[in-house]
Amino acid sequence: MNEPVAKRRRLSRLRLSVTTRRKLVSVLLATIVFSLCSAVTTLAVRRPVELGVANAIFIGLGVGLFEEFYVQSPQGRWLRSMRPLRSIPIYIGVVVVLYLIAVHVVHLLLGRLDDLPTVYARLPWGLSFFAAFSVVGILVMRVAHFIGTKTLLDLALGTYHRPVLEKRMLLFLDIQSSTALAERLGAFGMREFVSKFLFDVSKPITDHGGDIYLYTGDGLIASWNWADAIRQDTILRAIDAMFAAVADERPVYERQFGTAPVFRIGVHGGDVVVSEQGDTKRSIGIYGDAINIAARMEQAAKAHGVSCILSADVVDALTDRADIEMIGEEAVKGITTPIRIWARHEKAKPLSKPLR
Repeated sequence: MNEPVAKRRRLSRLRLSVTTRRKLVSVLLATIVFSLCSAVTTLAVRRPVELGVANAIFIGLGVGLFEEFYVQSPQGRWLRSMRPLRSIPIYIGVVVVLYLIAVHVVHLLLGRLDDLPTVYARLPWGLSFFAAFSVVGILVMRVAHFIGTKTLLDLALGTYHRPVLEKRMLLFLDIQSSTALAERLGAFGMREFVSKFLFDVSKPITDHGGDIYLYTGDGLIASWNWADAIRQDTILRAIDAMFAAVADERPVYERQFGTAPVFRIGVHGGDVVVSEQGDTKRSIGIYGDAINIAARMEQAAKAHGVSCILSADVVDALTDRADIEMIGEEAVKGITTPIRIWARHEKAKPLSKPLR
């Protein structure tokens, strides 16, 4: 192996993964939010500032770690899927436990054990205030995960208040034969099937630096910064990881639903306009020919009977084309020149035959 390639691989191993960086950002957000809650509680019960700051950091880190490494993990799915009015009391219970632990650990570390009797005397007030204020923090964390931490920050900071021209990689994904599946599984069964499927394919996307732009019923649209997507062929590794993730879960799908999902992917990239959209409900929208062509690539995958279609613009930017085969051209409505399309052969074995 030549020295530049070896050096790049060593540096790649030393870098924090995209998922880890995103989790740390969310932990930081939780620390800030619950630090504010703890600060207000400290003022309300008239406690020393240094104790309030230390408690805030401890509790914020605890909540952030609990949120990112349990609630957002497969083990925490039961809590995420629970109705908010039922999950918030459970969450408050966790926060209260962290509060009680923090009070004792902080007093021990700061050598203020003599102050604990005062804490115990004011504990009912302190817990009441903190539980009330923590509801705000919990709701902020919930909103951050519903719309994405990055989207929340972009909306708060006004990143796309004015339209911004960016180069993005766009991926469209859709379950094949979803109508037949819905008829077979029923509405509630289909909902559970799709929910699990979207959970399984979303993690590889975010693990490889992508963002979920939109869930589309039985599919999704994902977005990458163009440079990040083509660096070390990240987009290909993300696609392979998506197929592998669902393949690994095939026994679970077969056991719960009697079938495993077959899905198609279409990928295209180019210049798009990114801007805030809506009024009473704000979101960030992507506009331009690139997103229409990406949608057409997913339709072409279905039409040609392959798992994944890449446009020529994407393939031309890649370095690894070992498992890519040109299969022709595709006409796109509104685009005068046909788009050359390439099939990305699935490395994971097909999961099951689509329902007819």
